[in-house]
Amino acid sequence: MNKHTLQLIQHATHHIMLSVCTLLSCSLIAACHGTEHNDEAERADSIIAACTDLMFSAPAKADSTLAALQGTLTDSASWYKAEVFRGTSHQLLGDTLRAAHHYARVQHWCHTHTGSHYIEGLLWNHRGVNAIIGGKQHEGRICYERAFTLLNQPPKGRELIAVTINLADIYMQSGKMPRAAHYYRYALFLCDSLHDTRSRASICSGLGQVYMELENYTEAHKFFAQAAQHIDKESLQTQFFYHFSLGNCYYYEEQYNQALKSFAKARQLAEKFNDKVLLINCDANMGEVYLMQDKLPQARFHLNRCQGAAMQRMQPKEKFYIKSLLADLSLAEGNISKAATQLQAINDSALATGSPRYLMLHYRRLQRYAARYGMWQRAYHYLQQANRYADTLNSLQTRNNVTEMGERYQRDTTLLHQQVALADYSAKTARQQNFILLIIGALIMLALVATLIIVTYRRRTQERIKRQMQHITELRMDIVRNRVSPHYIFNVLGTVLPKLQRYPELVKPVELLIDVLRGNLLTSGKVAVPLCDEIALVRHYVELHHYSKGPLPHVTWQVTPQLEHSQWLVPSMSLQIPVENALKHAFPTLTDECAIHIAIELHDNILHLCVTDNGQGYNPGKVKRTGRDTGTGLRLIARTLEILNQRNRHAATFSIVNVPPPHHGTRMQLCIPTNYDFDTSTTRK
Repeated sequence: MNKHTLQLIQHATHHIMLSVCTLLSCSLIAACHGTEHNDEAERADSIIAACTDLMFSAPAKADSTLAALQGTLTDSASWYKAEVFRGTSHQLLGDTLRAAHHYARVQHWCHTHTGSHYIEGLLWNHRGVNAIIGGKQHEGRICYERAFTLLNQPPKGRELIAVTINLADIYMQSGKMPRAAHYYRYALFLCDSLHDTRSRASICSGLGQVYMELENYTEAHKFFAQAAQHIDKESLQTQFFYHFSLGNCYYYEEQYNQALKSFAKARQLAEKFNDKVLLINCDANMGEVYLMQDKLPQARFHLNRCQGAAMQRMQPKEKFYIKSLLADLSLAEGNISKAATQLQAINDSALATGSPRYLMLHYRRLQRYAARYGMWQRAYHYLQQANRYADTLNSLQTRNNVTEMGERYQRDTTLLHQQVALADYSAKTARQQNFILLIIGALIMLALVATLIIVTYRRRTQERIKRQMQHITELRMDIVRNRVSPHYIFNVLGTVLPKLQRYPELVKPVELLIDVLRGNLLTSGKVAVPLCDEIALVRHYVELHHYSKGPLPHVTWQVTPQLEHSQWLVPSMSLQIPVENALKHAFPTLTDECAIHIAIELHDNILHLCVTDNGQGYNPGKVKRTGRDTGTGLRLIARTLEILNQRNRHAATFSIVNVPPPHHGTRMQLCIPTNYDFDTSTTRK
């Protein structure tokens, strides 16, 4: 058994495993370039993946499906990907000329388009599969190596895993176990890098088989155990490969009962996909195990199953191996004549095709046969031949072990260097993290200090605003006091007003005077009043002025209708003070042309209060003092807005400008934004 059993199954099952790898390659190639694919490419990938299984059961139908798909494609990469699979479909149909035509078309496109390495790699992978199915292992290996070279470049995709597994299988078949182990391990590395668990079982099974051949059973069982974690989710072919290889490993270790269990599971799987060649392989191995246990009836039962039409499809060396087992069974049963006939049927050409292990076992059987008949000279000759092939086998195994140990040492050294580099990187990362934490701590401390400063500043600002508002209130009260004591006026008017009933012309002026005094008294202690109240107060003030000073200057109003009774808040006395200043200071000499225009309008969510006169203009230094002026009115408006603007995002403005030539006069304008906040109890956050 040993290597001869592996070679027996490898030829029969290799085309199945490679077909699975091809399916993996085509179904995952879209995942590698997912960011580049549009909806059309994704649809093409899904149809191609569905046709991969169909190629091996109904290649003609697969070809027609792919041809119909090509008729709907505009993306050249997807079109030529489908062309690769059409070539494989024709190859499976036996039409090698049309297959070569499809492959050549894809090859030409790849050579004339940059960035098409993954399509060309897929092409060479398919060519390798076809070569292996045709028994051309050397040609298949060359194709796989080209595919590996094309796909093993950034960005590496999951289709590279399939090609790497194929290369490992090829080298394992040719007995180059170190190279096989190298590619299997690289495939495992790709699975870990790309987070692909769908190929781990087949890769670990292959590595277990490699180390079994090198008689490193500890390493072999480690990989078989890893494969067992994923094997239930794998295809039937992969499950068969795992159980068959594990059975061989148990046989190497002479654990025959465990080997029989694994071979029995492998045979059950082979029955599910009804492959006669795989069934013969399982029966041959189980028959040999029973021979080793001297259970001859069971051995005869399984070895008899190996004979039939399916055996004609096997390679000469495999036929030689089964015939040798049948002859060994006849010798064990004591049927010398039948054994002689069976041994004589093995000709020299069959011996030439056998592997060293096959020939070693064969000559050992001949040695036992000759010794049983007393042909000692011939028995000695057969023993020498068996030992010669055993030495060849041992030498080959020793070279493989030494080579594999060298590669493992090189790999371990590389890993050690990587671990040292990672440790150094981790140390640098830790230092950077500590530095970042230190900076973050410093920033937090700065933020806390800044917060403390801001809170302190706001508290001080709030106190300052309170003091300023108190000062403003005092200024307003001073204005009222400078006019006259309100309580005294009310007392006098309360005494005089009944006596004025005899003089009707004085009733109206006195009532206006009372309204003005009452309005000034009520508003002097407030920061803001409704616009309608301010308008009413100013109208009364103007009317009282005309009663006492005459009809000049003319006062005109322009108020937007909805603002006449508006509750929109404005600073207290903000309209009265400009109108009062215009009446008192704008006109040194009154004429019929003297006029004051009051406009109250709303534009772009901003309230405009504008008082315009055509007097002598604004020149504070040349204003004649009357002795009854305090000069605090206009300063009061400016100072109030200065305080209120500190807690509003959009500031209110107050301006006094001269009317530009050729006209003359003064324009005083107050602009108040929408949602202006007049609350001075707290500061804005």
